[in-house]
Amino acid sequence: MFQSLWSCTTCVIVTVLVTMVTKPRAESELVGLVYSLTEKAHEEKVGLLHRPIFWGGVAMAALVVLQIIFW
Repeated sequence: MFQSLWSCTTCVIVTVLVTMVTKPRAESELVGLVYSLTEKAHEEKVGLLHRPIFWGGVAMAALVVLQIIFW
């Protein structure tokens, strides 16, 4: 238990020290990596087979059928 405590403490201290020593990157380098700097994609109207809710429903139906079969 003490080994994990020392490991966690060392990790936090090293993380804080490295953060304080390094300089921040320019925002232009973070585009595409950081959510707030990335352009948001707009959804277009798509067919039924390309919607995640359809495939989620198919998976749930298959799960229920398999549950009934192997009960």
